[in-house]
Amino acid sequence: MTSSEYIDKFIINQANKLQEQESFLASIMVLTIGIEVLGGFFDKKPIKSPKQSKLRFKMAIDKLLGGKYAELNRDDYLYEALRNQLVHSLMISRYITLSDSEKHLSMLGKSILFNPKDFLDDMEKAVTKLKQLLAEGNAFEKRIPDHAEDIMKIVI
Repeated sequence: MTSSEYIDKFIINQANKLQEQESFLASIMVLTIGIEVLGGFFDKKPIKSPKQSKLRFKMAIDKLLGGKYAELNRDDYLYEALRNQLVHSLMISRYITLSDSEKHLSMLGKSILFNPKDFLDDMEKAVTKLKQLLAEGNAFEKRIPDHAEDIMKIVI
């Protein structure tokens, strides 16, 4: 499995399926962890390298998502409020409000409005950008474990 196939199958396709089932929190979790995974393509370490989460999350935000994401992640705010909260407690921070109608990444008081569908769209664009960087040699291909195909047969 190539790096691009891995990203499509494990991040984008899974998030799409979860949103089709209206499992938006699960979709956000896949996409949020996906940010960290995408950041891993900017270093030479194996995809499963430990203690790289904050650095990889920031790298993906800065190089692939940019804009409002980068602005909101100053001082690792999105990393803490979104990624850490989800990974460690299956909850998002009280400073992030899920919304299906409000403007994605805008502020409502002290809370960031976060639209899962817009997040998926933004991640699809980030993946397209990463694939281009991989093709140009400006990101690093990763060895994807041989059993990844077997996992996908079970998950999908």
